[in-house]
Amino acid sequence: MALSRKVKLGYALGHVFNDLCASMWFTYLLVYLQYVLQLDRGLSGFFLMVGQIADALATPLVGIQSDRGSGFCRYGRRKSWHALGSVLVAVSFPFIFMLCWECWGYMGPLYIIMIGFMICVFQFGWASSQVSHLALIPDLTPVESEREELNLLRYIFDVGSDVLVYLVAWVVLAGDPNWDRSINPSDASSFKTITVVVMIVGIFFTIVFHALTPEPPTSAGGGVFNGAYQRTSREEREADEEEEGPVEREDTERGSADGEGEERPQMRWRDWLQNTQFYHLSVLYACSRLVANLANIYMPIYLEETLHTRQELIAVVPLVMSLSGVGASFLLRLLRKGLGKKSSLVVGIVVGLLSCTISSLTWMPEWLVYITAVLWGVSGSLMVVLSLALASSLISHNVDSSAFVYGSLSFTDKIVNGVVVLIIQELTRVTCDGDNCTDYYRSVMSLGIFIPLVVAFIFVCLLSRHKFRRNRNKDALGEGDDQENSSASDSSELLLASTTNLGYGSVTKA
Repeated sequence: MALSRKVKLGYALGHVFNDLCASMWFTYLLVYLQYVLQLDRGLSGFFLMVGQIADALATPLVGIQSDRGSGFCRYGRRKSWHALGSVLVAVSFPFIFMLCWECWGYMGPLYIIMIGFMICVFQFGWASSQVSHLALIPDLTPVESEREELNLLRYIFDVGSDVLVYLVAWVVLAGDPNWDRSINPSDASSFKTITVVVMIVGIFFTIVFHALTPEPPTSAGGGVFNGAYQRTSREEREADEEEEGPVEREDTERGSADGEGEERPQMRWRDWLQNTQFYHLSVLYACSRLVANLANIYMPIYLEETLHTRQELIAVVPLVMSLSGVGASFLLRLLRKGLGKKSSLVVGIVVGLLSCTISSLTWMPEWLVYITAVLWGVSGSLMVVLSLALASSLISHNVDSSAFVYGSLSFTDKIVNGVVVLIIQELTRVTCDGDNCTDYYRSVMSLGIFIPLVVAFIFVCLLSRHKFRRNRNKDALGEGDDQENSSASDSSELLLASTTNLGYGSVTKA
């Protein structure tokens, strides 16, 4: 039985709170710390890195516990962790962006330390919600086309959350009588208003998610009973073929006809560590996120430090980037049908390279700023969505370890993002002319993002489509690779012991 619209909508709303907070975190944290709290650039970058590392450490741990557990009070293993994470986010996030002048005056440096502690709490909660929400996708449906639709809906609401944050910021900042000045400590009240809106909207949609989204019961061994959403291997392939490009469809058909109706052993987290494609995908996802995040983080600073634009553009330009991401998400299905996942991802990389080229210009009229924002939005959207789609395909039926996979991808992403931002911020000490960082942040938006784009292209090429599909089919059949040559696949390393929990094809819903 296909997923209902209510379930799809309810699921898509489950990450809105995280997305709203992430928009504030990535787009405005450095702006807030540097210009409102007036902290040192290096210290601001350190705080962001601490948050990213806390998130990175939490994600695989939450992933493993989410895969093992059965939930709190039989509520569901994924939704329980999601609820816990949402509570932690709701408690900690206001302490980061809602400045208390009296507390700062009374506590002094301890107030800054408290902000650092709340950043760690916030990131643990954020990771709990993110990993459990992603891991719920394979629990809800075994059909790849439906999984990718859920991923797409999730990302559309992600971008929609960005749009809401930037619209609110635009209204708040444009209402300032001194709208033509730079951000300074007097804007603390503006950030407080934005934070209150984020909290109200985020908590509301979290409640809706828990009300509308079911979670299939978990077996005693940790597996999922999902008979209501089960389809046969042939039906699953036919549904996937409707969404795949012509070349991918041919690869899928190759060697897949003999496995219908047979049990599918589940991969454990240790087995993923022996899969070369798992590491390739981790680097690809980290680079995709790095491109999107660096553009979001440094666009407002680029506007302030390099282009010296009016205040409200730090909300308008990110808004244009987000709307462009929405448009790219809707066009993604057409791209995939004609080109396939990998080729569509290359399109996103090429668009990003064009954005880097424009950002390197020494002078830019305002209309060109908006064009650049559109290109950044399209590039980031295509790269992130398609990277997650490749992750879902790699997981296939291995739902009992899916949270570990998503958590590990996020681990790599967070570590890389945090370290890169800290390096960029620390380099301001030696590359900027005092407080003048005009040329430096131009280089960040051009050369700084050019590098992960090139690395992403290399790893797209390494993710061989033929090898990717063959691993998936052989794992489903439970075959070894004794009959294959050394260039075929790593299937023998992926096979599990007979005691592994069975997947969708071998269990039914209670």
